[in-house]
Amino acid sequence: MKAYSHTDRVRFSHFLDTKMIQNVICNGYDLYNMLPEEYTFKDIIAKMGPISHSYSAVHLPSYLLNNADEYMYLLPSNCIREAG
Repeated sequence: MKAYSHTDRVRFSHFLDTKMIQNVICNGYDLYNMLPEEYTFKDIIAKMGPISHSYSAVHLPSYLLNNADEYMYLLPSNCIREAG
């Protein structure tokens, strides 16, 4: 977030708080609390067409499934990434 191309967006120190970042990602909010540009993420996803919601792990990569304990936050119905 502090990379050259985004340094102007980190206007407040709380933008770098890992718990705040996790909450923003899990809820699908804008990471920098900015007004949407031409399209919001919701608009872009809507243009892709319907995506079925599933709690199944059938279509996930085998590496992810074989290492699920390490990548639990990427599996269906999870979002919180544990520190470590």
